[in-house]
Amino acid sequence: MAKTRPYLLWLSALLLVSGAILVIPHGDFPKLGTVFRFWQGIGLMAVGFVLSWRLRTVNAAWFWGISILTRLLLLPMYPGDDIWRYLWEGHIQTLGFSPYQFAPNAPELIAHRTEWWSLINHLDVSAIYPPVVQLGFWGLATLVPAVLLFKLAFVLADGLTCWLLSRRFGYTQTLLYAWNPLVIYSFAGGAHYDSWFVLPLVAAWLTFDRDSDRDAIAAPARTAADNRIDERDAIASPERNITSSFTKNIQHHWRWLGSALLIGLSIAVKWMSLPILAFLSWQALRQRQLKWAAIVLILGLLPFILTAIPYCRPDACTLVPTSSVFVDHGRSAELIPYLASQIWEPLRWDNWPYAIPLAAVVLSLLLWARRFLDFAEVYFAALFVLSPILHAWYFTWAIPFAVVTGNWGTRLLSLSAFVYFWLHQRAALGTPDWFLPAWARWFLWLPFILGWLFTLWQRRSEAQT
Repeated sequence: MAKTRPYLLWLSALLLVSGAILVIPHGDFPKLGTVFRFWQGIGLMAVGFVLSWRLRTVNAAWFWGISILTRLLLLPMYPGDDIWRYLWEGHIQTLGFSPYQFAPNAPELIAHRTEWWSLINHLDVSAIYPPVVQLGFWGLATLVPAVLLFKLAFVLADGLTCWLLSRRFGYTQTLLYAWNPLVIYSFAGGAHYDSWFVLPLVAAWLTFDRDSDRDAIAAPARTAADNRIDERDAIASPERNITSSFTKNIQHHWRWLGSALLIGLSIAVKWMSLPILAFLSWQALRQRQLKWAAIVLILGLLPFILTAIPYCRPDACTLVPTSSVFVDHGRSAELIPYLASQIWEPLRWDNWPYAIPLAAVVLSLLLWARRFLDFAEVYFAALFVLSPILHAWYFTWAIPFAVVTGNWGTRLLSLSAFVYFWLHQRAALGTPDWFLPAWARWFLWLPFILGWLFTLWQRRSEAQT
């Protein structure tokens, strides 16, 4: 195995750490000019990250040292504005109020406003985050509604994702996630709770696709002599045979039950993984296992149902503010909805039509995909380009899958996603809307599209050789 040139490893690590240090003071984006200084630090981190793609081997000390250090450095950074809603919704739950029932500006909550209450976004909209997230906010707020505590909870989940990926695929491959500037900033710096979504999603994937490719490649064809040996061993050692069968049974059941529960937990954190539950259930139906298909579906919905109960009243159980502008026709850095609205202007004011092509993609994937990995990677790519509402940290959802596939679209999007923060620069300049200008939109999306096309070309070329 080729060894990594030491200077390349040192340079990559130095740039990642130096960039993180430069980024620390520049998280308060409403201040004019902050975005440019933020980009300077991110630029250094991006160069270090790209250099890490050339590393051949990385040991545990380097992997964990840089992964942990860069995240610790960003903990003091001023967070994204979502954090104030997290803190608020946890805080009012400790006082006995439901965030689904009362918006932050509700008269009933005036007496409980904090010194940071005015920093909460969308003050007139009740909670949009699913119930298990609200339970997490409540649990943290019972200790103390503090930014640092919430950040630590998000970084812990992120660290566990790094551990799961490195345990399965090794340290070098996992650099694509663990040393990724977008991942590091989103959870440690920006304090977005999406790491709570990524962790069960990755755990479900690794459970369902467990060693399938490796087993198919490594297992040699069985011969009649192999079968005779197995029969002889079974007669000579029935206890070992029973233990082996029991172990295989446990592994089989855990593959289905464990992945269903884990993907159910991710659904209870963010709705976006619901189609993946349909994929798991459909895989059972493919094998004519109607009972397993039903069990998978039920287990996958169970975490959401159980965690929703505390927030439902006998007369109402509204967990999504469907009347809000954000849900109805909110926009940000979208691609296809933006292009569609340029062709037919009414498509600018409704978000629901984009669920139709997404449903068509999901149905096609159900017919084509056999592995969790294949389904999830293409599904998230389609979700990104079709979604009317996008934020930079959403792209972290797809990055774990690139650890295996090396997808160039995901790699490049990890870097171009930072163009999204031009929206904050526009806001600091007093621009009232929340839309990327055309040049920034294409700067964000073209690397993703071209990277995906290059990856598809690579896969076709490999298949033909």
